[in-house]
Amino acid sequence: MELHERTLASVAAYDEHARAYQESLRLRRPVADVRRFAALATRGDLVLDAGCGPANDLRLLRDAGVHPVGLDLSLGALREARMLLPRHPLLQAPLHDPPLRARSFGGLWLSGGLTHLPRAAWRPTFARLLELVATGPVYVAALRGDADLAADDDPVLGRVYCSAVSEAQLDALCRSHGLTDLSVEVRPDPIRDRARLWVVALGVLRR
Repeated sequence: MELHERTLASVAAYDEHARAYQESLRLRRPVADVRRFAALATRGDLVLDAGCGPANDLRLLRDAGVHPVGLDLSLGALREARMLLPRHPLLQAPLHDPPLRARSFGGLWLSGGLTHLPRAAWRPTFARLLELVATGPVYVAALRGDADLAADDDPVLGRVYCSAVSEAQLDALCRSHGLTDLSVEVRPDPIRDRARLWVVALGVLRR
């Protein structure tokens, strides 16, 4: 699967503004969600933070008692992640083609990782990432709406392109891939206008 030119443009924006983006996230991270996720994982398990960006969530996951591995395509974001967590495992690769062994993780953290992909790529990308999970919690956060790589002028990143999903669509995506004990909630954006909403799903993959 080749990456869409708009996806690549968004990656370039993260490369250019990675430091400012990391700073914008510093006090606005999903602490409660991380704790819920970690409570469903086996302590000490490897979990995959897919689309880890500059590692703000990665650090929270580590502090919650799991061992996260960061995966992102933006080299600029990973450089910031390396400065934040100098000894942590980080990989630069697209989400649809991670160089990782099947069923080698005890959970998947996917916070915004699908946002800059076209909607048609969500299902195969999600399926590929779930192949890497043996069993454990799966967290997915995505913009709420019906956009498909629509232009978005972010105050930190500049022009990026975003896709979005409804609660029913995210619920169906998760259930169709076998997630159980699923909860789906709508949340205000923690950084921008509170009228901008996110859909958050947390479930468990059992084999």
